[in-house]
Amino acid sequence: MKIFIGTDTAELNGMVAKRFGHTAFYLIYDTESKTYEAISNTEHDEKHSILAEVIKKGVEVFIVGNIGPHAFSLLKRGDIKVYLARKMTAAEALSKLANEELELLTEPTVKKSMHHH
Repeated sequence: MKIFIGTDTAELNGMVAKRFGHTAFYLIYDTESKTYEAISNTEHDEKHSILAEVIKKGVEVFIVGNIGPHAFSLLKRGDIKVYLARKMTAAEALSKLANEELELLTEPTVKKSMHHH
């Protein structure tokens, strides 16, 4: 399974980003190979164009610190599971996901997207 996480560094020891679309890096973690790919978010993906791209790569799960309604609705259309992980590293979030200790989100964590009104 492939898992997508926004982090503040390009490493698993980076903190899960407080806001999904405004993260410094995206990590795509492969649970089978235990490897990951880091993607720099240099333009702050406010239109969430990366979502379609990573869904095509086979990402099934997103781990977020927060997520707005626009990104959340795009992910739900793609039948992606979104889990909440706050104040922890990507590695900690992956461990908690494996142990079924993260909250599965059924709605966005913020009421209004920052750039979609």
